Order: sequence, then structure tokens, then C-alpha cells
Amino acid sequence: MKYIVSFVFITLGCLTQANSSSIETYTYHHLRLGNTAEVFQFLKNLSDFNNSEALFLLGMMYLNGDGIPQNIPYANTLFEKSALLGNAAAYKALADSFLSGDGVEQDLKMALSFYKQSADLGYGPGQFNCGIMLKNGDGVPVNLPLAYYYLCLASSNKDLDDMQLDAAVCRDHVGSLLTSIERQDVFAKIGRLKN
Repeated sequence: MKYIVSFVFITLGCLTQANSSSIETYTYHHLRLGNTAEVFQFLKNLSDFNNSEALFLLGMMYLNGDGIPQNIPYANTLFEKSALLGNAAAYKALADSFLSGDGVEQDLKMALSFYKQSADLGYGPGQFNCGIMLKNGDGVPVNLPLAYYYLCLASSNKDLDDMQLDAAVCRDHVGSLLTSIERQDVFAKIGRLKN
């Protein structure tokens, strides 16, 4: 029995340091197989060790009601914990909740703040949504140079897959509304980011 307990703690210890994609792969594979109880317990155990990816994925289970009762306010609590540990996808999930008022009071300024945090961590969907909010002025002042900056980042971000083209189209539209000096300032900012 002593060896089994040791194995469990060693395994959990290794998984708290595991590659995020391995946790995500395990989670989605077992959800597709219908093993929701196993996935829930796996993520719950890892989240007890403050694993940001596990907290985020557990939040997604609560948000969508995947094999457990849907609880959007609790999902947002898990997203917040994950975001505070640096998970860019969790910041974007929080932003989505504040944008739509899902489980929280709608607050577009807070949504933009969380999109910016996600974007600044390099997350393509956060970059895209931040750029769109700043372009359209959705509850926040229009800021075309900053929208262009985030859309430039999003259009070259591989996280977006097929949405890269949408980001590029939006980027080009916003860029056409800027002066050449404003565009040069954005390119300089991106250049500093890459150095």
C-alpha cells in the first residue's frame, strides 16, 4: 500500500510539471471516450496542486456542463485562478464571460482588460478579440493604432489556424485607416517585442 500511495504522489507531482498539451490531450481524448468522471477526477487532483492548465480545463468542464452540472460562476472562479497563474487561455475565457455577461455582470472594460492580458501573453485568440474590440469601440474607446498592433500580432499567430486570414483582413482594413507614421510606430513596437 505504501508503494501505491508513493506512486500516486510521484505521478501527481510529475503531472503538475507536465507539458500543458499532454494534460489537454489526455483530457480531450478521455472526454471523447465518455470518461468524464475520470477526467474530472484527474483535473481536480491536478488543480489541487494549482496546475494552471488543469484549472482552466476544469473551468471549461463547468462552463459547458461536460459530464458535471453546469456552473458558470464557478467556471469563472477557476478561470481566474488559472489566469493568475499565467494561463493566457484562462484570461481569454474570463474576457469572454465579461463580454457576454456569462456568470458575471457584463463589463466591457473588464473584458478588454482580460483580452489584453491574454494577448500580451501571446495568445492568438486574445490578440484577435482585443484588436476587434479596439477597432469597433465595443464599449471602449476606439483605438485604431492599438487595434492594428494586436491584429498584426494575431495575423502572424499560429494559434489562430484558419482565423489568421480573418485577422489579416481586419489588420489590413485598420491599417488603411492609419497614417504611415502610425503604422511605422506599430511596426517599431512589434520589433521591440521580438527583441
